[in-house]
Amino acid sequence: MLVQRGYLSPVGSVDIDFKKQGGVTTVPLYSAEEVALLPVVWPGVDWRAARTVAAGRRSPLTGLVPVETGGYRLLLAGVARIARVGRAAVVQWRRRHSDFPAPVGGSDVHPEFDRAAVLVWLLVHEKITVPAKPPTASLLFARPGGGTRALRLDDPLLTLAEEASGEDRLSAWSTDGDATALDALTGGTSGATLRRLTVPGEAVWAVLGEVRVLGRVRMGAGGLHVGLAWPARLRGTASAGPVGGVVRHGVPDAAPGGACVCVRHDCGGLHCAQLARGRAVRV
Repeated sequence: MLVQRGYLSPVGSVDIDFKKQGGVTTVPLYSAEEVALLPVVWPGVDWRAARTVAAGRRSPLTGLVPVETGGYRLLLAGVARIARVGRAAVVQWRRRHSDFPAPVGGSDVHPEFDRAAVLVWLLVHEKITVPAKPPTASLLFARPGGGTRALRLDDPLLTLAEEASGEDRLSAWSTDGDATALDALTGGTSGATLRRLTVPGEAVWAVLGEVRVLGRVRMGAGGLHVGLAWPARLRGTASAGPVGGVVRHGVPDAAPGGACVCVRHDCGGLHCAQLARGRAVRV
């Protein structure tokens, strides 16, 4: 889709002989840097939705306006969107930097710039950077028979419920081995106890049981996307220690009249609703 619409420009090609599939096929090659820059260069695309669209579903990329044939060009507003600045800032860059790429088309009022030349200039002048590896979530589960099991999920999306009666959800990319381990850990009658969940930009969470797998779907060229969920009433902030411990719940769940509704779960964890009294619970 990206190739057909002109959003990626090949840097070469290689001929591969697929003997069982019709013979020689020419496969285009692309710069790893340019692929990594896609979310930066095309900020208007919901790349998470594009990567996780299910088979048979409409891709968000189908709604994009095709790039003009032979024209990998940007207006000043397009440069500004990539650099996440205002158009006036790009105008100032042109005035202050003699090495800013010269227009390759357009008019004096609406000049057009070569996309590749602009990207090189933005990178050299540190207006943008090549994204590093995707963010990673680390999970430390309590094993049913004792001990713990650490797992990793890439490019996580954590959605936290605002009410105790709601449900928290986590979706991310996984390896086959970790996905199988998740299935085994969450397959019990009470689900899994999550001692620590570390997601960039979030507090360090813990979940006192009932963590379950929503599903696992293979996307694209072999990527495995998994989803987890648990009752929001069992979610709390974990202690600063490396293996979990004291948990204070982040979603109030008090009974009418302020009565205590502490509940002990099969996993051994205790959920106490009296946040106001400063109580803590242990996993």
